[in-house]
Amino acid sequence: MAKANLKWTFSIENTERLGLNAKSGLITYAVSGIATSPDGEDSVFIATNNLDPRYPERFKVNWNGSKARMPLATGHGIGDDVVQAAAPVTAGFLLSRGARIAIAAKCKVLLGNSLEPTADEVPAVPEADDEDAS
Repeated sequence: MAKANLKWTFSIENTERLGLNAKSGLITYAVSGIATSPDGEDSVFIATNNLDPRYPERFKVNWNGSKARMPLATGHGIGDDVVQAAAPVTAGFLLSRGARIAIAAKCKVLLGNSLEPTADEVPAVPEADDEDAS
């Protein structure tokens, strides 16, 4: 089992736009990439953007909910739709907290301006008629 730290190099290989999240109205992205060890061994990781409208610029990499510092296999805690859209993750691959932060920073630079939907992507809300309001 490999555990990536900041001695590894990380590259984003693919980003997949999955559409608008019904609850938050934010676009969901699946990001996959390669982590390369100092020995030249490659491992695949996945990430997704945070769908909390208060923090749309944040990313989840090997996310584990309230236990974010506890390492679990890459992909744990990430939605099934993201896992299916991204490249298959390397079995048993772990990421240190510093590695997750480095990957999230790369994702933010890559997708930063496209994380919030534009006006034409947000579904229109029908306006109430004045007659119905009485």
